[in-house]
Amino acid sequence: MRLVTATIVLAVVVIAVVTALTLSGLGGGGQAQTPSPLTPITTEQPPTQPSGQVGAVQYDAQLAQKGVEYFRNVGCTACHSVRSLGISGGAVGPDLSKALFSNTQWLGRYYKENGLDNPASDPVKAAQLLAQYMINPPDYSTTMRSQTAAYKSLYGDQWEKDYVPALVEMMKMAASR
Repeated sequence: MRLVTATIVLAVVVIAVVTALTLSGLGGGGQAQTPSPLTPITTEQPPTQPSGQVGAVQYDAQLAQKGVEYFRNVGCTACHSVRSLGISGGAVGPDLSKALFSNTQWLGRYYKENGLDNPASDPVKAAQLLAQYMINPPDYSTTMRSQTAAYKSLYGDQWEKDYVPALVEMMKMAASR
């Protein structure tokens, strides 16, 4: 019972943060907006790994950069960081550097329920499932369900068409580092 109460309280807090960001102009103001010019992330590694490797993560660098911008603009950093990309953020949620390959808690459970026991063995399928999870999270993932509802309310169809693909590419880029 305490877990359910804590989850509900956390969901309300997260929705309040998203609402506050929206009202302050940082969350998009209810309409999808064109991101500001992107600042590239510099790295000494090549942006993609060679194809043909088991578990190699390939990504579209330009779309991933758009995902970084969205991640910052929609307020994900209020709860999450992505250390592999140099993005600092809150500690309420986990670091998302290896979220694409998560085998823990809700996302790991979701992968397994959808036939993917080892996400690192099939990054393409992991990315597809991550996108599905971000669009329509399962009932047991209450915080993500609340967040997704808030984002769909704010961004409408753009959440699924623009934001999720860019955020998934960002997660692929993060996992590759």
